Amino acid sequence: MLIIDSHIHIAHNNLFKKSQWSNSPIELQRQWLTEILREYKKKDVCALRDGGDGIFASCLAREIAKEEGIIYRTPIFAICKKGHYGSFLGRAVDGIEDFKREFHILKENKLDHLKIILTGIVNFDKFGDVGSVAFSYDELEYMVKSAKEYGVPIMVHANGKQGVSQAIKVGVNTIEHGFLISDKEIYEMAEKEIVWVPTLSPLGNILKRNDSNFKDQMDTIRKVYTVQIQNIVKAYEMGVKIALGSDAGAYAVPQVTGIFDEINHFENIGFSKNAVLKMCLENGSSSLKL
Repeated sequence: MLIIDSHIHIAHNNLFKKSQWSNSPIELQRQWLTEILREYKKKDVCALRDGGDGIFASCLAREIAKEEGIIYRTPIFAICKKGHYGSFLGRAVDGIEDFKREFHILKENKLDHLKIILTGIVNFDKFGDVGSVAFSYDELEYMVKSAKEYGVPIMVHANGKQGVSQAIKVGVNTIEHGFLISDKEIYEMAEKEIVWVPTLSPLGNILKRNDSNFKDQMDTIRKVYTVQIQNIVKAYEMGVKIALGSDAGAYAVPQVTGIFDEINHFENIGFSKNAVLKMCLENGSSSLKL
């Protein structure tokens, strides 16, 4: 069975640190990425969708993946708002003029999708907090329109009702993470045929190994995770296209094995292996526009 990981960050791995990357010759950079990609191939992971990095690693990975017979999609780098979460995944912009400049660079590098970081991440110290919505509606609408005119899909990192609702309204292609949302957003994703990539592995793996680094935050993590799996069940019943993305490269989610963690977390919800692999392949194919 062929497997698709719809959300990875290849630049985050155990072979090199970001600081090493920029000081290393291209031969070494290629060697690192080739090693990771060949491990994916050994495990029948045939397609990968990257969420971006600030060092052009995913851009080189796409080139190597082609040689290795792996389908690879990259945004080159993610776009976040200055002063908000996400600059380590790409470039921070302050308004539309800034975005235009960065989008020109993305087009020069032939982005496969536009990755926008719309909100923060789940706060493990305060249940319900996911940071503010970083971009105004007009800014988000402009960025989405630019991507559509260029002919690439839009991948949006969003958590919480407000951010996810705004992303849906403006017409993005995929919602990444989507923690702490309500039935309303789930219904709207179904209605608009937006692919949801709920990335269970970052929280699921912390819970599974009862990670002592988070002992004081375990209750909040468990509560957030429980809401997410309940929402996945509702979304499945409503007909939302759910794709599997492990967020490989995140804390506690290694490259290559991450997607198998994700499959396990889905099976633990109560889905059959066949149902999970079907979501992984069919909705993963939609998210990668295969």
